[in-house]
Amino acid sequence: MRKYFLAAFLPVVTILAMLQGCNKAPECPEVSTVVYEDLSSVEKGAESYSCSNLGKISVLEQTWCEAKEQFEKRGQSPSSDDFLIYLKGFREGYAQASQADDSKLSLFGVDSQPEPAYDMGYRDGYLSITDAMGVFEYNCGSTDLASEYKDRWCEAADAYRSSGAGSDGNPFVKGRFIDGYMTGGRVALTVPTSMEAFFGGENPEGKQPAIVQPSGDLKNTELAFYRGFDVGYKAMIDSIRESINQVMQQMQIPNNMEFPEGLMPPPGQ
Repeated sequence: MRKYFLAAFLPVVTILAMLQGCNKAPECPEVSTVVYEDLSSVEKGAESYSCSNLGKISVLEQTWCEAKEQFEKRGQSPSSDDFLIYLKGFREGYAQASQADDSKLSLFGVDSQPEPAYDMGYRDGYLSITDAMGVFEYNCGSTDLASEYKDRWCEAADAYRSSGAGSDGNPFVKGRFIDGYMTGGRVALTVPTSMEAFFGGENPEGKQPAIVQPSGDLKNTELAFYRGFDVGYKAMIDSIRESINQVMQQMQIPNNMEFPEGLMPPPGQ
């Protein structure tokens, strides 16, 4: 039978240390020494919590309780040996997501084939953080939830993959890039910005910039937002220019156009 080793160290405060040539107090100073007892022989079932008040428990307890709940939803019993493997994966996925690190496993589009308990745990632990943070993913290949927002989201997701701003396995960085992309697009849609960009360049001299990136070291999620803003802003400006050019081309009157009798062509025609 596998055993779960829970390392516990119990401090025992102690004793009088007898220095050479010292027989009794007050000549003998009292020295505090900490002795550690390794309880590595605890059975695997030793780590167990009530989970009755999740608002006042440690991270160790919280991850155990969340892992237990998810494991049971999969129709598995926490008393099985696989739960320990699942719990290890859950905690590692939970820890990496808490730091906004790249996931080392695919989080979405997983097939229905059975997978190792560790992988299941890792994915569930990682996704527990994304769910708590409100990070979500659209399936851009599906017609479900079709909307203008989804179209723009998928456009931004394509731009993220093309930009090299981060891994597709990091929903936090990807999400912030998409937020920045959409924000940049909205700023570019303002009338002053769009007209000035068309007639005088993206940032006309003397005008304030669309956004200013703070100086100093930024987190990867912060950098992703500014990168997304820049890409989204420029993409919208290009779209505005293209639309204006199309309208102006449609307004041009062909040279061989015949005018009705009594009407003169516009100047220059």
